[in-house]
Amino acid sequence: MLALGSITTVLMVLAIVGLFLIAPEDGVQGQVQRIFYFHVSVAIISMVAFAVACVAGVMYLRRPREWWDDLGYITVRVGLMFAVMTVITGSIWAKGQWGTWWVWSDPRLATYTIVILLYAAYFVLRSSAEGSRQARFSAVYAIVAFASVPVSFYAVRIAQSYVHPVVFTSSGARMPNSMLLWFTVSFVGLMFLFATLVQFELLQHRAERALREAKLRLERG
Repeated sequence: MLALGSITTVLMVLAIVGLFLIAPEDGVQGQVQRIFYFHVSVAIISMVAFAVACVAGVMYLRRPREWWDDLGYITVRVGLMFAVMTVITGSIWAKGQWGTWWVWSDPRLATYTIVILLYAAYFVLRSSAEGSRQARFSAVYAIVAFASVPVSFYAVRIAQSYVHPVVFTSSGARMPNSMLLWFTVSFVGLMFLFATLVQFELLQHRAERALREAKLRLERG
């Protein structure tokens, strides 16, 4: 955990310094374009988090273990945090570049909002049951809800959107190599941040469970 945290800290400091002081400024959008490095990275990582939750749900249904339930629960929670960060950074970028905070007619914004609402409902469902039923319901829901993620991902590629231009295509990235370098640094740093948060939450979750079990044994004993 210490090593992971140290690597994350170094990468995030490098990313912040590089993006604001070294990375080239976009000639069209100006300084506001720098938010792209964070916005796109957290958006991708939120989808990665929901994919991990889906896999954890499948694994729990195949072989029920508390570890898979914990992983699914925590990755949904952290993924939802990254999803909210995506909306916040995207709104700031849109306001600075296109003069609007939000456009409901944009397919990517609409579908991504649905993704956020679906995963917010995950916690409502989880609180409605206990024990093995809670874990089983959560696993099934995480699997079903993940169907909304690829829909959101491909929405911007199917529709012609002026708010969400396509940056990464099958032919490569539509940006200079100098910008791609710092985007990669930002993405890797945020991926390590995601892994650190998940690891920390897993350790905390297990510690809380162990304390509850110890308390129950003392009360019974």
